[in-house]
Amino acid sequence: MKVKSGCFVLVLMALGAEANDSVNSELSHVIGGAAMGAGFTAIADHYGYRENRAWIGFGISTGIGIIGEFFPGNSGFSLLDASANALGAAIGAYGTSEWILTPVISPDSGYVGLTFYYNFR
Repeated sequence: MKVKSGCFVLVLMALGAEANDSVNSELSHVIGGAAMGAGFTAIADHYGYRENRAWIGFGISTGIGIIGEFFPGNSGFSLLDASANALGAAIGAYGTSEWILTPVISPDSGYVGLTFYYNFR
């Protein structure tokens, strides 16, 4: 129920939005893209797509941003808005993949490691 009411509030907030190319507008596109990129990267990691999780998060977030620019309520396609969203998606997906989620070690990378354990008593 909370998810439905949250989505409803977001839709109501978007209805009053007007398009412009101000710094605040583009910053909101960057932040929105970063949030979506981070979220989709975490979802991809959760469902086992660990090696390509950043690309998946970036691709889905950028795709949603581009499709959103074609939405009938918009005044037309804005390359600036789509680019700001893609920049945010890249930042969010890369940051989440590299600094928040567990590192991925693929078998093809040739990684060799040493684990040292000492019990302090």
